[in-house]
Amino acid sequence: MTLGSRRNFGQAPSGLLLTAVLAALVSPGQAQLRPAFTHERDIVTSLTGTYFPVWGGGVIAEYENNDSSGPIIYTIDMEGRRDEFLLTFQDGAYIQIHNIAASAHREIAIVGGALTADGRATTILARIASDHKRQTITRLWPYLAEVAAFGPDGTIWTIGNDADDLDNSRHFLRRFDASGKLLGSTTFWARASTGGETASFLSASRDRIGWFTKEGEYIEFSLSGSEIGRYEGPDGAAGPGSHWDANSMALSEDNQVVVGRFGGGRSEFVVLDREKRSWPTVSISKDRAPKEARVLGFDGTTLVTTTSNGILSRFQTR
Repeated sequence: MTLGSRRNFGQAPSGLLLTAVLAALVSPGQAQLRPAFTHERDIVTSLTGTYFPVWGGGVIAEYENNDSSGPIIYTIDMEGRRDEFLLTFQDGAYIQIHNIAASAHREIAIVGGALTADGRATTILARIASDHKRQTITRLWPYLAEVAAFGPDGTIWTIGNDADDLDNSRHFLRRFDASGKLLGSTTFWARASTGGETASFLSASRDRIGWFTKEGEYIEFSLSGSEIGRYEGPDGAAGPGSHWDANSMALSEDNQVVVGRFGGGRSEFVVLDREKRSWPTVSISKDRAPKEARVLGFDGTTLVTTTSNGILSRFQTR
């Protein structure tokens, strides 16, 4: 089994900048305008991890000491308060986290690979209660879950492949309840991964699940698991000898999709215009333009993103 790996977020220092953005609302049937974000305030905070932090329930969730017998999972709230705990499971000798998700009620979901004390390989889905005292571990092998997200009803959605399947364009969208019981599975195809260190991103709204793939496709599913939309992701050069690299994605309650991407020494945010099948760039004042930024998630229609200098910045739509 290949446990997989996660790419660090550039060469950012241990503190990360959290940015909250109020996304523009789009009326049904109207062409989407280029959204503009204005700065509201800053709050000092810190984030020690360099993986792929996420936002949910008013906290950022992240991990450190990965690839060990007990990775540290921690949350930081809007006031900078940190709470941490170990991820462990019975007979677990080694855990490698692939993805983390946070719910509106501050539950945490984790998917990853593991080795047991007797050297057997497995894959796991962990669900951690909001008090961080109860952990439900479900062994998934031979299913290799790559990403996870909480649905609006509290179920956990995952996307991954089968360990024995040589066709890496075939994927499974699977949903689990609070006990780890499989509730449903949908088989679908997406552009085959060419390998490398790129990541994919999963997010949920009130009525759908959105997946931004490693190969730059954006696919949406209904809460019954059927595909309802597929779009080419944002593309384009980011400067001489460099191209944009999508590093994050989030889907709001009202289905606004924002992708963070980095290239040419700078970051930018783009939003999906479903009608035009395009990704207009978010307008931010030059003195507040994000450098090395990524999207974390939404509070309703307020988008939270992060960069690398430990200050919570909040932006609103003009």
